[in-house]
Amino acid sequence: MKKIKASTESVSSVPKQELLQAAEKLPPFPGVIWKVTSLLRRMAPVAEVEAVIQYDQAIASKVLALSRSAFYARRHAVNSLRDAIVVLGDEQLTRIVMTACAARYFQSEISGYDLREGQLWKHSVATAILAERAAKRLGDKRGLTVYTAGLLHDIGKAVMSFYVKTSIDAVLIMMSRRGLSLLEAERETVGMDHEQLGMMLAKKWRFPPEVASGIGCHHNPTRANGDKDIAAAVYVANKAATALGFGCGLEHLVQADENSVLSLIGVSPETAPQFWSDMAEASVEIERVVLGDGRVSNKMSE
Repeated sequence: MKKIKASTESVSSVPKQELLQAAEKLPPFPGVIWKVTSLLRRMAPVAEVEAVIQYDQAIASKVLALSRSAFYARRHAVNSLRDAIVVLGDEQLTRIVMTACAARYFQSEISGYDLREGQLWKHSVATAILAERAAKRLGDKRGLTVYTAGLLHDIGKAVMSFYVKTSIDAVLIMMSRRGLSLLEAERETVGMDHEQLGMMLAKKWRFPPEVASGIGCHHNPTRANGDKDIAAAVYVANKAATALGFGCGLEHLVQADENSVLSLIGVSPETAPQFWSDMAEASVEIERVVLGDGRVSNKMSE
């Protein structure tokens, strides 16, 4: 066992430096989200908000597609970007723009974590929706904050995938022979885990501390500094998304003390069955968002 540990430690320092360099080269989170939220706060004319979103055509297209989802649009018909801005309301529009901005980081293949193209995107959207649903059910009014933390909770994987893939044999040996968790194996082979890298990126992109904490402690909410309830909401949403079949890959290999985490968001052993049932009811809504056009596929995940 010691021999295995020594061999993995001997390669960890180089991948970490390369990983940090790769993280530095990652395109910054699109500034359109901050511009849109600023305009909405000062109740700017619709034309100004539309112009900002239209500036990035890829994001504009994604915003329009998501806006047409029955999950977001509800009873409203959305035929244009201007329709979306007018009928959805500030919070819903902000949520959609945030989702559209995040899409570019998650839709490619994440082979280091055994996730095919689009699977991490499905998982991220599912976690965001379920985290907000959990928070609202328990009376937390910071829905958009929880949603954002859930949406970006696995951003570290998008960067780490290549480095984990090159060390996958060592990772699997550590988990099978030494009983390490995925996070522990990541730290030994690459020098840091996807929670740590995700928190670093959130801070770099100047997201609020509670969002960074929710990302950085989504597998171990009890370690969060303050706002443990946000990290706990992301944890249970992550678990529920995996259980519902929305892109899990190696996710099931990371576990925490479930009862202690649920207690952080006010779920007792007696109310837990109903809580998980409520989470499961969101599966159709998640499919509508992932598809982006209001249709529902015949299966949740390929």
